[in-house]
Amino acid sequence: MDKKEYTEQNEIRTLRPEQINRKHAVLSLRARLIFLLFVIAIPLTGMVLGIQNMFESYSGAYDGIMENLKIANNYNLSFKEDMEYSMYRVMIGLIDAGQFENGDIVEGTTKYATVVKNPHSLIASARQAFEKTIDREAGSDCDIKIRGILSCLDSLERAVDKMIANSAEGGKYDENVSIWENDIQGLCSMIQEYITQYIYYETINMEHLQNELKLKMADRMQGYLALLAMVLIVGSCCSAAITRSITDPLRELRQTAEQLGSGNLDARARTGGLEEISVLAQAFNQMSDRIRRLLDKTRQEQKNLRELELRLLQEQISPHFLYNTLDSIVWMAEGGNNRQVVEMTTDLSDFFRTVLSGGREFVTIEEEESHIRSYLKIQKIRYEDILDYSIEIEPSIRQRIVLKMLLQPLVENALYHGIKNKRGGGCILIRGYEDRNGLVFEIEDNGIGMDETELAAVRKKLRLEPGEELQPIGNGGFGLHNVAQRVRIYYGDQAEILVESEKNIGTCFKIYLGNRKNS
Repeated sequence: MDKKEYTEQNEIRTLRPEQINRKHAVLSLRARLIFLLFVIAIPLTGMVLGIQNMFESYSGAYDGIMENLKIANNYNLSFKEDMEYSMYRVMIGLIDAGQFENGDIVEGTTKYATVVKNPHSLIASARQAFEKTIDREAGSDCDIKIRGILSCLDSLERAVDKMIANSAEGGKYDENVSIWENDIQGLCSMIQEYITQYIYYETINMEHLQNELKLKMADRMQGYLALLAMVLIVGSCCSAAITRSITDPLRELRQTAEQLGSGNLDARARTGGLEEISVLAQAFNQMSDRIRRLLDKTRQEQKNLRELELRLLQEQISPHFLYNTLDSIVWMAEGGNNRQVVEMTTDLSDFFRTVLSGGREFVTIEEEESHIRSYLKIQKIRYEDILDYSIEIEPSIRQRIVLKMLLQPLVENALYHGIKNKRGGGCILIRGYEDRNGLVFEIEDNGIGMDETELAAVRKKLRLEPGEELQPIGNGGFGLHNVAQRVRIYYGDQAEILVESEKNIGTCFKIYLGNRKNS
């Protein structure tokens, strides 16, 4: 991966939605829906509040008039009758007026007993009702009638006091009759007349209130209907615009996806408009770019892989190795070592059978073990005095599938760069097992080892990325590089090859393959 591609991928990963939004200056769906809500809700809310305020105002005025009429009707029905009856009983001397000091007078003890109302209480109650309780507008017809009622109540109170005083003194019957006929009855009739006229004017006020409500309703309803029509038109336009802002980009995005699915990797979605769709389109375009880069990278890796496999095949069928092996077979045959000739020829056949393996990329661990065992048996015959080896593969993993020729290049490296150059020879130990992280292979030798500089160079070869320039055959280290690249291509980042070495002590390579399913 070159520097430009790496930078582009980092930019894609770190590009946040809010940065995309600022770039295109678009509105989110939530913002548009909130705007639509305000366009509809604010006028409708104002209309409802206006109607509610109008009805509350009418209701308050209507309730006030009805309360006033209720009070007036109550006194219109009973005040004159109760007052005249009480004062008539006082006039004819059937009751003692002094008893009124204790409130109303009850005549009789049965349930049919007659109640004689206290005239002072009647007057005080009427004065409180008409002067304090009833609401009135100063100077109105209703106010004039109430003032007449209050004036009559004052005169009536004086007449009642005079009659009660005469009754207490006695001998003034004729004067009381005159007060009864001229004052009490006349004033009660006037009060009743005033109350009737007050009720009449309050009824007229109610009619005016109803007419005013009708006029206001008619006037406001025209305005409200016009407002409602405008809200519906504007709301419908906004709804249609918002719907198009969603459906049109989605339709374009679907068409772009279909083009991409049909193989047109140049298809790109249009950004802008709705924020969420813009983010989705931007992500879709990024995905398209990444797919293109991944396809290019895959093609390059396949090309490199084919080259690696060809180079590996050339390395394994090295003329030098083949000449030396055949030369060994010849001199063993000349020496009469027929058994060794047969073994070496068989091992060479097995070795090349695994190398070719019918074009397969993967073999079982058992086949890989057979491959390196054939290789080491051949080399053991050639380097009998300096080479020893041991292969320890757990039986439980022998049928697992691994990449072909995974171990042989490392075993060859251990032989030629570790054991062969050590005085007195050495041993190569191959282990294979499975831990909680997956398959692990170890190739360990007790050869000459490496110092820090040599170890750093080997580790650098193991870290080479796929696609980097391959080393020419013959310069050394190609086997390590080849294995590292093939492992990384087939097993991904979960696999790695580690190496530890100490000068004059030995070297150990560890291959971690992870938990890949086909492994």
